[in-house]
Amino acid sequence: MATKLVGKSSYGNANFPVDADGRTYHVATKVGECAQRIAVVGDPHRANVLKAMLDSPSEAIEVVSKRGFVTITQAYKGVPVSIVAIGMGAPMMDFFVRECRAVVDGPMAIIRFGSCGAIGSGQIGQIVVASEGSALLTRNVDFFLDNAHAESPSFAYNLSKVHPANPALSAHLVEALEAEVTPARVVKGVNVTADSFYSSQGRIDETFDDSNAGLVDYLRSNIENVQSLEMESFYLLHLARSCKAPGKSIAAAACAMVFADRRANSFIQPETIAEMEKLGGKAVLDALVAHQL
Repeated sequence: MATKLVGKSSYGNANFPVDADGRTYHVATKVGECAQRIAVVGDPHRANVLKAMLDSPSEAIEVVSKRGFVTITQAYKGVPVSIVAIGMGAPMMDFFVRECRAVVDGPMAIIRFGSCGAIGSGQIGQIVVASEGSALLTRNVDFFLDNAHAESPSFAYNLSKVHPANPALSAHLVEALEAEVTPARVVKGVNVTADSFYSSQGRIDETFDDSNAGLVDYLRSNIENVQSLEMESFYLLHLARSCKAPGKSIAAAACAMVFADRRANSFIQPETIAEMEKLGGKAVLDALVAHQL
């Protein structure tokens, strides 16, 4: 089926813009183009890796929005699924969850399959499951406005409580990953979602005042079994639990391939990414179809 490239349209309703066809403003899908079970990724290339695993990839409905979202919908093992590439960061996850929820009837299950930095026991070549949930770490911008200098990173950064993943979907995810990549390559624990790749993940940049020396150690000291840092999973888990409309529940879970070992200061090689995307992608799809809505 041909890819639908959705361009500029006229929209009504400033509160929740949709066009005359019922397409949402950012993701640009309408009813019938998004399934109840979704694998959400950041990278469009990764979406195509998963697309190749569908029952009939050439028959997939594919929608590309002007905002950069790619939605691929078909079946996996006879069960309708969607694969959505969203890019990076909190706003993109927010657009995705709310707008896909708006065009899907009934309960949903969503698994994020992303990448992360390991700050616990994880290593490159492993996959971290946020089985115990995710916390949110944000830059305290007022600290920098006042030109203060914290003795502890807790002054320059705000850390939330841990918000849980859906236990049943997480269990399916762990089981599928362990079957596909072996238990030794699956790490379970708490994820931290940061609001940036650099300052809020403790990367040192001498060009900017980030006041983040010791930030990763602060996370290790304050969150039991913390394993990973990335930029999206918290918002998926939080929004899923915040969806309270009758009959529109969202079960959410998250996993991420370790691209950066922050302790060893090492980064993944392309051949390892290719292997992990295939193995991990299949496990994510298996977990989605195993989960009862």
